[in-house]
Amino acid sequence: MTDSPVFEYEILVPDLDGWGSPAQRGTVADWTGTAHDLGRDILRRWQAAPPEERYADARAVVEVSSDHGAWAAIDDSTPAGPVEQALETAVEAKLVADLASDRTGDELTEAMRDACRWGGLSKNKIADRVGRVMSRPTALKQLKGVWPADESYDLTVRGEITYAIGPDRTEVVTCPTCGAKENHTVFGSPAGEVRVVCEARHPVALPAAVDGRHLLELLIENPDAGINRFGAAE
Repeated sequence: MTDSPVFEYEILVPDLDGWGSPAQRGTVADWTGTAHDLGRDILRRWQAAPPEERYADARAVVEVSSDHGAWAAIDDSTPAGPVEQALETAVEAKLVADLASDRTGDELTEAMRDACRWGGLSKNKIADRVGRVMSRPTALKQLKGVWPADESYDLTVRGEITYAIGPDRTEVVTCPTCGAKENHTVFGSPAGEVRVVCEARHPVALPAAVDGRHLLELLIENPDAGINRFGAAE
């Protein structure tokens, strides 16, 4: 980040107001030092001129955070020496770097998902492209449940689709027209509409307990698997 950080602070007087009720809040947009130094500066001014007499001798804590990720909690306004300041600067630098890493990681994940939905790239190709910054298992995990928006599937379930109707009871998805219980075909896209037909091509309505998109995702990930109980493929 190249823009200057904006700091927010809270002054807490726990012995009088508790930790959940700040005595004062504020924003500082023109501070060029560390969050720790800002906290000491704010605490020093608070101690010199408390807004109410009851705060005069009470212990105060200043919590400071920046939109870049720096954070500090200060209960002593004594200036820090060079060694302590170097430590504080290093801690804040790590916090800022961690937040920046989280943000770029989120941006990368979203770009990967967009490439899968709209870019015509398979999950395997995307995992290869990001291999320098993300392991293959992690990349595929990030793409789990993401599918091309314009791609449709036509997959047949090997065996039955069963689902729980109680702690120890299950039902089988059955064609209402011919009574077929096996080898239903699932059509559609995980990003759109899904429909099911039996081998005779009669429409089969899925019960509320069976999510059609989830069912299709299971089949896409393992097209040779049977679904012996909804939610887990063999």
